Amino acid sequence: MKKALIFLFCSVVASYAATAEATQITYDFNGWYGTYTEAEFNSYTPGVTFDNTGGSSFLISFSDVVGNSPYNTIGNSTIATFSSLMAYVSVDMGDHGVDADNLYLNAYNSANTLVDSAFLYNPASSYALNTLSVSTGSASIAWVEFYGVGVNNNSVYWDNFTFDNVSSLNQVSSVPEPSTMLLLGSGLVGLGFVRRKFKG
Repeated sequence: MKKALIFLFCSVVASYAATAEATQITYDFNGWYGTYTEAEFNSYTPGVTFDNTGGSSFLISFSDVVGNSPYNTIGNSTIATFSSLMAYVSVDMGDHGVDADNLYLNAYNSANTLVDSAFLYNPASSYALNTLSVSTGSASIAWVEFYGVGVNNNSVYWDNFTFDNVSSLNQVSSVPEPSTMLLLGSGLVGLGFVRRKFKG
């Protein structure tokens, strides 16, 4: 019985240690209004580096969404490179109702091989943000590229950039809190002492 309790306790602790490192980060850019050089912008986004491929700065409007500056640039996209491998990435993309856009989010591994992609058609009448997401079975996404293709080039804005090193965001919410683990561990140790007392 004692060995079984120790095994159970160690299994729970190991499971906690394995999932405790799961980290979901979302940048919503609320209150960031202004124009930022790439270096300035990236100083506020630990864990990921953003590159405006068609320019050198990002403009955040009063509506707290990001636009690549200069705006309306042919072939412009945003590349986000992570400091460690990720398994899930999402970004909200939208337009100002000027033209229809094909929205793309492509994920690549460290060998620059496409590992997942997402596509959404955004009609000209839409002013809404649309969520595109990519995921892999394990942490293998080294970088992503996202952009819109329309009559007015890459005239899209983006927001709520989210990344996680686990493939299911639901796993993050199921990670036990340290206090829960301490309570469970104390209970298991207590059971061991009670069992030992009755045997003696």
